[in-house]
Amino acid sequence: MNVDNIDLRLLRVFHALAEHGGFAGAQAELGLTPSTLSIHLSNLEQRLGMVLCERGRGGFRLTEKGEHVHVATKRMFAALEDFRAETAALRGMLMGELAIGLADSTVTDPRSPIAGAIRRFESRQNDVHLRLTVDRPAGLNHALLDGRLNLAVGIFPHHVAGVDYETLYAERSLLYCGAGHDFFGRGGIEAEEVGKARFVGRAYSLERDLDAIGAARHKASVENMEAEAHLILSGCYIGFLPEHFAAGFVAAGRMQAVDAERFTLMSDVALAMPSAGKPNAVVRLFREELRKANAEA
Repeated sequence: MNVDNIDLRLLRVFHALAEHGGFAGAQAELGLTPSTLSIHLSNLEQRLGMVLCERGRGGFRLTEKGEHVHVATKRMFAALEDFRAETAALRGMLMGELAIGLADSTVTDPRSPIAGAIRRFESRQNDVHLRLTVDRPAGLNHALLDGRLNLAVGIFPHHVAGVDYETLYAERSLLYCGAGHDFFGRGGIEAEEVGKARFVGRAYSLERDLDAIGAARHKASVENMEAEAHLILSGCYIGFLPEHFAAGFVAAGRMQAVDAERFTLMSDVALAMPSAGKPNAVVRLFREELRKANAEA
């Protein structure tokens, strides 16, 4: 197996194919034709002396060895990115890529330090490509662990080994109903009534929400806040939403909080970063700008 002469281009082709799960996404990312991608992949397999993926009528699938090579390739490109950033920093430059993960629907949060941190970061001369990803907490944790993200900001109900969490501030959530719901425009709603109402919860925070509401008729599950808002706005469901996210609907008379004194949730918004390894110069600088922006919010 001749690994010394492997062209990085071949590894980038394989990495793109593995990340996108096939030729269509890799073709769009790299600007290469399917036939060229196939030739590069075959050349890489020949040089490594192993089959990395199965492709054909059954679709595209990595072999067991291909999965291992994919993990190793991700580590290698992350190390190359760190090398590029560190050597550029030695020349007084900021270069490379910065991958940031965010929880969904946080753009309405006035306490979010993301916009302020980006503004501070971009005030510095740099040649850094920013990549922002919105995902669920579990997806953010997974992307931090496998190197697809440098850092993430969000609420993490479950902390995982290998990721460090630094609390930035607290976010307040209330229980909401929509116009047309039996609770809308009413006060003095009894706990028994709440327990019988249709309840919608996000899968990643369902345990926390059910603990806060007590007995509930869990009738619907969603993966993000926007989907939850649709169900609440139907006037058929109640559910917890961050106060900042619901504010526009409340102002428009389309939602209202249900007994805000009793049904209030406080959650920690945290900065999450991989525990292993030392962050490169670009990541370190953005982390500091994020902390400063958070202190000013």
